[in-house]
Amino acid sequence: MLGELHIKNFAVIKDMTVNFVPGLNVISGEEGSGKSLLVDALSLLMGARAPQGMIRNGAKSARVEAIFWPDDKTASTVNAILEENSIEPDESGMLVVSRDFQEGGKSVARVNNRAMPLSFLRQVGRHLVDIHGQMEYLSLLDPGNQLTLVDAYGGLLEKRKNLHNVIDRLRADERELAAVGSGEKESYGELLQFQVEEIERAKLEELNEDELMAERDVLRRAGAICEGCLNSYSNLYGDDRSASVLIHKTLTDLRSICSLDPALMRFREKLESDLISIEETASELRDYSEKIESSQGRLEEIEQRLDLISSLKRKYGKSIEAVLEFRDRALKEIEEMQGRQERAAFLESERLNLKAEAAKLAEELSLERRHAAEQLARYVNEELAEIGLEWSRFDVALTRKEDPDGLCIAGNKCFAFTAEGIDRLEFQVATNPGEPVRPMAAIASGGETSRLVLAIKSALKIADPIPSLIFDEIDMGVGGRSAESVGRKLATLSSFHQVICITHLPQIACFSDAHLKMVKEIDGGRASSHVELIEGQNRIKELAVMLGSERNGNVMLKGAEALVRNAEKWKNGVRELIAA
Repeated sequence: MLGELHIKNFAVIKDMTVNFVPGLNVISGEEGSGKSLLVDALSLLMGARAPQGMIRNGAKSARVEAIFWPDDKTASTVNAILEENSIEPDESGMLVVSRDFQEGGKSVARVNNRAMPLSFLRQVGRHLVDIHGQMEYLSLLDPGNQLTLVDAYGGLLEKRKNLHNVIDRLRADERELAAVGSGEKESYGELLQFQVEEIERAKLEELNEDELMAERDVLRRAGAICEGCLNSYSNLYGDDRSASVLIHKTLTDLRSICSLDPALMRFREKLESDLISIEETASELRDYSEKIESSQGRLEEIEQRLDLISSLKRKYGKSIEAVLEFRDRALKEIEEMQGRQERAAFLESERLNLKAEAAKLAEELSLERRHAAEQLARYVNEELAEIGLEWSRFDVALTRKEDPDGLCIAGNKCFAFTAEGIDRLEFQVATNPGEPVRPMAAIASGGETSRLVLAIKSALKIADPIPSLIFDEIDMGVGGRSAESVGRKLATLSSFHQVICITHLPQIACFSDAHLKMVKEIDGGRASSHVELIEGQNRIKELAVMLGSERNGNVMLKGAEALVRNAEKWKNGVRELIAA
């Protein structure tokens, strides 16, 4: 859901933070107070282009930032998009989207503090918010999403998944058949055999690359090592000043006085033991220097081995393990190619069986989808009548395209297909009597359209995964019982989604879980708008003002109290019904 919206230096808004709650958030206020600026700000965070003159007069920059908390339905999808674009999802689940605007029209968009293009905002935003009244950001306009919503509404997603799996297997068989039947297969087999032999000649299982590299590094420094070993040998044993000669002289002195003091014997014995160790170490150092000096042939051998390993890794994988895995796959493929005729026959038989199974599943899915579409259209049209749009008409158009290479169903007709089946689906509407239905994407935005979307969203309240729904201008041309019906629809919808609604009608506002009021003030000759959370008696007073003239103040207050009381009673009934 949308948790917080911060706006700075945007039109008449100087600096404002709005906190939203789950459920129904209502925003009211006088004309010109800046209510729709909240929707405009959210649109900017969804990737809309910034309008001219949006930066507050006298300011050099503007900023819009929102904090989202994706729910369980959308978190995995949003996190996958973030990870695909190398953005680390926050452990808490919080998602921060911001845009900074400069004079001259430049702007920078950020997601979790990473600069991203506007196209990325649109990609992420369509999983977070639907803005009704800003039709370009409405998920209901996407035919692919429309199909998913109908399938979700009809409880068909599991059947669609089964069809998807069968078609995936069908496509895989078709790809393998194309490869098995290729005229280039023989030369490809020869290439695989050459690659396997090249890898096996290297005997990679018998070597340790890290050990080879360590040995190479030592041999590359053979000169310095050899010189150091010989110097050490000389210091220990090599001349009259060496340690061994000095110890010999010391032992001669000790032996001459040990008879005078037996306690000195332990020093003599320790030195004799040390002398043996020193002479052994000196001998080993000399031998090691000779070994290092004569190992240049080994260095060349190691360099060649490492060059071979690098060459194989460039061709077949990033590590020895990957190269060996390539060899194993190639061996397996060679084995499969040796029986390619048998394999091709098997694949063709399986392909036909899978295509027949897919046709059966697609036909069943199509029939149930058509039934779900009819139910949804009937339900939406009933919803439209309840909110004062009885002259509007909603339809779900399902079409198929014949294709001789498609899936053949009853009647031996064959239709083009995708992993979702043989149907093409489109939401269509007519907003005035006598008009033909048109694609939903072709309708204009406005109050009637927002109510149309409300009706569709109400019907799809469980199936629709978008967590936050924004309604602007929804009360245009609405009054009386229709207004109360709209309020009830919004309140019911808010049990399944977060709903944010801008309204002038108290019959709608009384159903809110949080009532926000936009206030415009004049300070020093300049207008500035801010938002206030109104509760308790202040909310009653605001609803009374929305009801009508201040001359009937007491009457309006009582009317406002009645609205709130009835709305709460109705909401409690809905909650109990949903809980049951």
